[in-house]
Amino acid sequence: MPTLTIDNLEVTVPEGTNVLEAARALDIVIPHFCYHEALGAVGACRLCAMRISDGKVSGIQMACMVKARDGMVVSTLDPEAVELRGHVIEWLMTNHPHDCPVCDEGGECQLQEMTIAGGHGNRRYTGKKRTYDNQDLGPYIAHEMNRCIACYRCVRTYRDYCGGLDFGVFGSRDRVYFGRVRDGQLESPFSGNLVDVCPTGVFTDKTFRFRSRPWDLQEAPSICPLCSLGCATVPGARFREVQRVRAGINREVNGFFICDRGRFGNGATNDPQRPRRPRVDGAQVAMETAIDTLRERVAAVIAKYGPQSVALLGSPRASLEANTLLHDWARDLGTTRLVFDAHAEQDRAARITEAHLEHQARSLNDIRHSDLVVLVGTDPLSEGPMLALAVRQAVRAGGGVVVIGPKPIDLPCRCSHLPVSADQLDDALRCLAGGSADALAAELRDALKELRDRLAAAQRPVMAGGPELLGSRGVNTLFETVEALSTAERPMGAMLLLNGPNSYGGAMLAGRGPNFDMLLDGIDEGRIHALICLETDPCRDARNPARARTALDRLELLVTLDALPTHAALNADIFLPTSTWVESDGAFVNNEGRLQAFARVMEPGLPLRATSPDSYPPREFFLETPGSEPWPAWRILARLLGRSEELSVLRREIADADPRFAPLADLAPDAPGIRLTTTPGLPHYQLDRETPG
Repeated sequence: MPTLTIDNLEVTVPEGTNVLEAARALDIVIPHFCYHEALGAVGACRLCAMRISDGKVSGIQMACMVKARDGMVVSTLDPEAVELRGHVIEWLMTNHPHDCPVCDEGGECQLQEMTIAGGHGNRRYTGKKRTYDNQDLGPYIAHEMNRCIACYRCVRTYRDYCGGLDFGVFGSRDRVYFGRVRDGQLESPFSGNLVDVCPTGVFTDKTFRFRSRPWDLQEAPSICPLCSLGCATVPGARFREVQRVRAGINREVNGFFICDRGRFGNGATNDPQRPRRPRVDGAQVAMETAIDTLRERVAAVIAKYGPQSVALLGSPRASLEANTLLHDWARDLGTTRLVFDAHAEQDRAARITEAHLEHQARSLNDIRHSDLVVLVGTDPLSEGPMLALAVRQAVRAGGGVVVIGPKPIDLPCRCSHLPVSADQLDDALRCLAGGSADALAAELRDALKELRDRLAAAQRPVMAGGPELLGSRGVNTLFETVEALSTAERPMGAMLLLNGPNSYGGAMLAGRGPNFDMLLDGIDEGRIHALICLETDPCRDARNPARARTALDRLELLVTLDALPTHAALNADIFLPTSTWVESDGAFVNNEGRLQAFARVMEPGLPLRATSPDSYPPREFFLETPGSEPWPAWRILARLLGRSEELSVLRREIADADPRFAPLADLAPDAPGIRLTTTPGLPHYQLDRETPG
């Protein structure tokens, strides 16, 4: 690792680090625009000038373009370098408009910061400025091309990194234009990243436009709840509503970017139809009254029918803390009828994944550096878009991608496709592992043998699958195939796209317990009389929603804890409103078994626009915040169990009770997360052994 000196400070950095990053390690900011850690260096802006006075490279150089070398001596304060940076920033600012007061980038604008850091404080140019017509890029991205400084970050992100085809750079010299051939919504599912990478106000979030200044927002590190990958996000709230979501940084998971679904698909918190008041038999009551009534009615059902007459249903979208307390409540009640996913097949797939994944687990970062990725029965852009983006980076680095499935899928990169029907995926995997596959066509067997040879030659192969097409048995076969193709010198990795952000955590708690179809059998046969649903709706989430709806109508007691206006929530005998992920602290375990914490951004409450739509902001005041009744689900369950309602205490208790969750006690929301390990001796789910319902 090279050791160099920057401004009389010595630093040792990994091989391949450029001087700009080396300076950043010393908290020395070299002004720059075009450089971005995920995009690399192109030397387009020429702003990061510094002087190298010793070593193989000397003179004025661009910090982003020079790799750190042992013995190198760098000065960022050299008068000639400082003067050059001042000239460069003045050139870049020649055509920039004086519209900072109305620009949404104000307050977090890299152009503002680097202009001052570059030594340019007064404008001397008095001529006519270059102007452009802006484009309509759809409902999510606002375009203000006059602010552009031609750093090329946007096109490098959209086309090079994300693989978009409908956006580019046009023109030449000082008439360079970044946009589309014609107006129209950007087609890439990662288009929102233009907002994050643009150092000026050319691309801004249209859904957030003119609503708040960045310094007015309440922000906290969080985790996207819309799939199982666990991408880092930073939601921003004001006036009791989520106003925007931007990408967080987690180098092991999403890197620096997120998909548009995670950025723009978070309207549930602000939904005016969201149920916010506790109800008992249709009447609104206080939260404490609802909890006391719930405790009494569950006790009455148990006294009448026994503890096994009560079933509890957790959720892949409920936090680890809430699901764990639900598990503890089931233990205290004496019932074994506890499930953590209403979809029985997805539930089995998650439990098989938890039981087998530990040594085969691969992160999105591992996939970005894989030399061969095999996608089996999955459509990443539909099930987990950031997996598709990780696969693209593998291809850009020289790797290959093979898709095994019924039909070709859209990916932002080149790939080869082996057509295999859904009912033959299991046979194809067995053939790939070297087993018999007489049911497959000879041509397909030959193609799979060729793929097996490619996997044997690969150094960092990964197989990723989707339970929706594979089914639980196919997931089991996928892990057997990965094991068969692994060697001690070259292990093969696996990744499964699970049902929700905490599917893996629920599977860790489920063990060999029943699945939801077994609970439905118990309801139909009159053995289950009460069902408690934690942030789930069986009428939507179950494998057979119609059967679930009929079964719920037979119950004597239906209890729902949720933040969404679901069928189960609206028809529950007892309903307790819960806060959303931006309104509470908690933790998820993502699809690779990585434990990640998220922090509360704001307190629950009706958005101000909903309380006074005709006089915004409102002209009346309340002693209590309207709509503030929801509690975090873990707090409701802690109150039911008589446990501490301090999350730090609960986390310590969970960590002490189950060694698998030991990292939970000290987990920080802005950390990359910790991959959990399996403790020997604890029961895991097995495909052919299911506890009767």
